[in-house]
Amino acid sequence: MQGHLCSTDGWVLHRRPWRETSALVDVLTADFGRLGLVAKGARGQRSPWRGLVEPFVPLSLDYSQKGEMGTLRSLEPNGHRVALTGVSLWSGLYANELVLCLIDRDEPMDGLFAAYSILMSELGSVSHPGPALRVFEWRVLTLLGVAPSLVEQAHALGPIVATGHYRLESEAGFVASPTAGRDTVSGEAIGWLANPSQNAEAPDLAQQALRITRQLIDHQLAGRTLKTRSLLRQLQ
Repeated sequence: MQGHLCSTDGWVLHRRPWRETSALVDVLTADFGRLGLVAKGARGQRSPWRGLVEPFVPLSLDYSQKGEMGTLRSLEPNGHRVALTGVSLWSGLYANELVLCLIDRDEPMDGLFAAYSILMSELGSVSHPGPALRVFEWRVLTLLGVAPSLVEQAHALGPIVATGHYRLESEAGFVASPTAGRDTVSGEAIGWLANPSQNAEAPDLAQQALRITRQLIDHQLAGRTLKTRSLLRQLQ
């Protein structure tokens, strides 16, 4: 028996073969969050979905769901494929893996689809994807409710100032340090993270911002590893 038919826009995050010609697909959708769908016959030679059930193609789709996995019923492109190569390609794969690891299925998260779509657009047009990735990472952390304040210190210790130095406590936020050190970041870098596009050509600030998002993401991963992170590091 077929479940209720739902329509939405989406991006394929990951797919793996299933049976002879089908695929099991993780999709980030505009209306229903991350879904697990069966794409029956999608890998067949005559399937109208060939070339669509893969990452970086904006899609419009219909699916039905009865039980844990839904079933893809119709699929068509909703724009042009995002052509990614080199660092931008690995950045896109990293973003996909990040969503797969941190976002549960069937839990709509307002703003995630828009943030991901913006990231895809930026990755397709910039040569240095770092700032766009930091924006996306911070958006994911914010939506998960684990992003600390970028303007106030933890434990009500006062505001964060550009000239200060701060340690990041993963579950609390930033705490002032009397001196700079290997475990501190500058207040200027924290401010950069609030709006990277305003000062994209600031490699030192970008590197500090990367340390911030990495620490927070690692805390959420709780020992799990991201394969694309090490590959992206090697490529860079």
